Amino acid sequence: MKNIYKTILTSFVFIILLSFNFELVIAKSYVLKYGHVDTPTNMADDHVAGLFLKSFLESRSQGRIKVEIYPASQLGNFRDMFEGVNLETLELTNTTVGGANTFFPQIQVTDIPYMYRDDLVAEKVAQSPFVDQLRDAILKKTGNVRLAAVGNTGRWRSFFTTKKQIKSAADLKGVKMRTINSPLQIEMVKFLGGNPTPVAWGEVYTSLATGVIEGTKNATSDIVGKKMHEHLKYVVLDEHAYLFAFWWLSNSWLKSLPNDLQHLVIDGIKQAAAVQSNFNKYAEVLLSDVFIKAGGEIYVPTSAEKKTFQAAKPVMKKWFTNNIEDGQIWFDKLEASVKWAEAEVDNNISRISE
Repeated sequence: MKNIYKTILTSFVFIILLSFNFELVIAKSYVLKYGHVDTPTNMADDHVAGLFLKSFLESRSQGRIKVEIYPASQLGNFRDMFEGVNLETLELTNTTVGGANTFFPQIQVTDIPYMYRDDLVAEKVAQSPFVDQLRDAILKKTGNVRLAAVGNTGRWRSFFTTKKQIKSAADLKGVKMRTINSPLQIEMVKFLGGNPTPVAWGEVYTSLATGVIEGTKNATSDIVGKKMHEHLKYVVLDEHAYLFAFWWLSNSWLKSLPNDLQHLVIDGIKQAAAVQSNFNKYAEVLLSDVFIKAGGEIYVPTSAEKKTFQAAKPVMKKWFTNNIEDGQIWFDKLEASVKWAEAEVDNNISRISE
């Protein structure tokens, strides 16, 4: 009889422990730390996208994923956070080309000026097999950085200045123009006659105030969002580069999740990138008005004037293919993607207009 009681008791304890462990498995949660360089406001695209991602993942995962947002370069600049993802100290960030080119110089191909004729083409390229090729190559090169999505962080780069209105490339001569830390962008400004001056994003406002730089290559939302329009009074909408936002995810963290959460995370990041892109279209309209009311002047170049800027395209293509390993291969891949995107956009418009 004692043996029977002992067996029953042992079984009961086993069931309790099994149930307890089962509850632990069910209750296991994961933390996704998202770092960005933008201000924590409702007019900052990085932050708005992060707030959407936090709401989406925490609600859809029923609390199994917690998202922590670290804004305003708390975890470093673009490069620092890209490296943090690779070193498994950060789960997610998004950067422009400047955050990744040190680790994967070939990504600069997306910044060759005047490659995309309009937003629709650039948006198609961001969803094309070209991005899959980038993802595979960067993951292989870094070991842990997965390109989860591509959005937009301001639509287009254009030339903003403090002292004079730029109308053609000739007007850039000698202007101390801020660039990101990208050799291709530095060479472009140099070719157009400007004085390229790489400055970290968090130091641009002070550099404008002190005269270290006299202009910058950014979007209106960037300028007004950081109150740089207090110093920058002119912009020429040459729109030389589309401001792709690359969302970098820790591959080891992703693979530590159950399959259902892996799919949810990728879904959420893709939607966050879309939120970011759509937000910037709205922000540009709103903040362009703020720029004008603050005394800013917006100039749209004539076709002849724009051609003086577009002369940089073949020169930058040659620089890229001559100076970057496998540069010609990556240029050919992007060019093929652009041609495909143009055809897709034209076909879609034709179907609608028939």
